[in-house]
Amino acid sequence: MSGGDSESSGRTIKQGYLLPLTGDLGSLGTAMRNAGVMAAQQVNDADISLSVDTQIEDTQTTVPDAIDGANALVNSGYPMMVGSATSNIEIGNRVFVPQGMLACSPSNTLPTLSTFEDNDLFFRTTPGDQYQGFAMAQAAAERLDGIETAATTYINDDYGQLLSQWFTDHFEQTFGGTVQNQVVHDPVQSSYSSRLQTALADDPDLFVVITYPQSGVQLFRDYYSEFGTDRPIMLTDGAKDPTLPRKVGNPMESAVGTMPAAAGPTYDTFTSMFEEQYGNAAVAFTAQTYDASAVTLLANAAAGENSGQAVSDQMAAVANPGGTEVSIENLAEGVQMAADGEEVQYLGAASAVDFDENGDLQSGSYEIWEFTEDSETGINRLDVVDISQSQALSPGSS
Repeated sequence: MSGGDSESSGRTIKQGYLLPLTGDLGSLGTAMRNAGVMAAQQVNDADISLSVDTQIEDTQTTVPDAIDGANALVNSGYPMMVGSATSNIEIGNRVFVPQGMLACSPSNTLPTLSTFEDNDLFFRTTPGDQYQGFAMAQAAAERLDGIETAATTYINDDYGQLLSQWFTDHFEQTFGGTVQNQVVHDPVQSSYSSRLQTALADDPDLFVVITYPQSGVQLFRDYYSEFGTDRPIMLTDGAKDPTLPRKVGNPMESAVGTMPAAAGPTYDTFTSMFEEQYGNAAVAFTAQTYDASAVTLLANAAAGENSGQAVSDQMAAVANPGGTEVSIENLAEGVQMAADGEEVQYLGAASAVDFDENGDLQSGSYEIWEFTEDSETGINRLDVVDISQSQALSPGSS
């Protein structure tokens, strides 16, 4: 590990955060921000020779605002950021790659990021949607009774379109089902009636809805008003908001969902610390955000300079197996060890955080979940399934 001399100590790490505090993902973004900042606070509260300077930008869940936020971080001299959250490569093309800024996303699941020309500047602490597409199809075929046909409606962005297609590929080619219709919908509309009628025209056994919470409220109000509650519904990580049924006015008992599982070596410790500090239970992608923040702080400390490329060179070194184990329980101490040139290995809250050559996680675990009124969190975890890279490949691609 390079960068471990006295010049690495007694300095300030500059950490940016680019997350959706408002807009369609605003109900999730605040908790994600809190989780990320919690890691920086641990370093600042400790008696070590490094400190962290942070700047937070709101993507407002739109690409133009995310680009503006990323540029604000660059212009303020931040070499790395936790974010962005949504699945899009335009921010990389427009900002972090040409500006040499490292980005570590807790929730960008876009499959094509694995082959994106990113100059090794992009990492993520969540698996790509090629994994989730298989998990969805497997759950539909093996967990739900009598599901032979499905229809999807998906939010009008790269995340929605590609996840719908990955589900379709696996449901049809791996599990022998039929997807009758794939219908796009725009965010935050006053009515989704026509989109629903088009998607459900052939009366599928299963309705797959890939959307975000703010849009999901009106979409499901229209759905339950026009189509009732009997048909099984499948959701994804984007809609895992425990307040959704209350806002819709329906318990959504027929809905099950998938999302990247937060089941890392230190997940229980993270959830306890998060709830103690913020008074709220950890929600979707909070553990992944903490991991993204922690591992970039360690890599920056190891690099010994606020340079995106230098931080990139240390990401796998501080995350992958080998060295003294560092976790949420001793993060600040680990940052000091990394700055002093000691070899460290970060053990994550959401996963082991073991990067491959593309900056992706080397394995993917997914939880199957449902809404519930009997839990403090409003979400009940039904199962966790491990998806291998070979399973996640699109049928016919290997």
